[in-house]
Parts: sequence; structure tokens; C-alpha cells
Amino acid sequence: MSQNEHTADKSQRQSRPRNITVLSIFVLLISLFHLLKLSQVITQWEMLSALPITVSPFYLAADGFVWGISGLILSWSLWTGQAWAAKAGLVLALLFAGAFWIDLIWISEAEQLQTRWLINLVFTILGLPAVFFSLNLTNSRVFFSGNPAKIN
Repeated sequence: MSQNEHTADKSQRQSRPRNITVLSIFVLLISLFHLLKLSQVITQWEMLSALPITVSPFYLAADGFVWGISGLILSWSLWTGQAWAAKAGLVLALLFAGAFWIDLIWISEAEQLQTRWLINLVFTILGLPAVFFSLNLTNSRVFFSGNPAKIN
């Protein structure tokens, strides 16, 4: 491969699609929210332990840790165009939506669930296809493959 071909391939590889940039930032914001949740649970552990809540502070901390760290890793991998990022994004989007709904049904009080379920359903119905569509666009597949001539 000549120097010009290598430079052209590298510049095309580094051209991150706008939809991937937006998705990466969105995932970063969600992960930062969960890391903030983790820090709040840790700093307020004694108070949370004394409250009559349906889940333990350990569950809340583990939830914040898992989604915070996995979100940071996914955001970075989307941003840098790692080959595995698109599939990981699809899997994590499904897992996140499932965990969100399980938490909503399991943890929420009945009256809170009655007032929030519709807007959460709308966000889920719009959000999951948006993630799938964004990760499966041709420019996204090219970005993650690293080879502009190869589109699977």
C-alpha cells in the first residue's frame, strides 16, 4: 500500500459519523449519571440502610457501578470506532431497556408507576430503534469496520 492510500484510508477511518458522535455523547451522559448515582449511594450509605426501601443500598450501588462503567467503555469504543462497539451497543441497549423496566416495575411505588409508565414506554419505543438504526447505517458500519470498501 502506498503512502497516499494509507493516508486516505486513515482519514476515512477517522471520519466519525455524526450519528455515532451523538450516540457516544448520549451514552457518556447516561454513564456519568449512573456514576453520580453510585457516588451518592456510597456517601449516603448509612442513611439509605436505615430507610424502609424495597432494595438494599448494595443493589443501588451495583446498578450505578455496572451501568456507569459499561457506559464509559461503550462510549469510548463508539467514539474510537472499535470493531466490536456496534454489537456491544445493540446488546447493551437491550439490556439497559430490560433492566430499566424491571427496576421500574419492581422498585417503583404503584402510584409513581401509574404516572410514569407511558412516558417511559414512549422513550423505550423511540430509543431502541434509534440506537439500532444509528448503529446499522452504512456510514456507521463503514466506520466500525475500518475498511471503506468492506460493508457487511
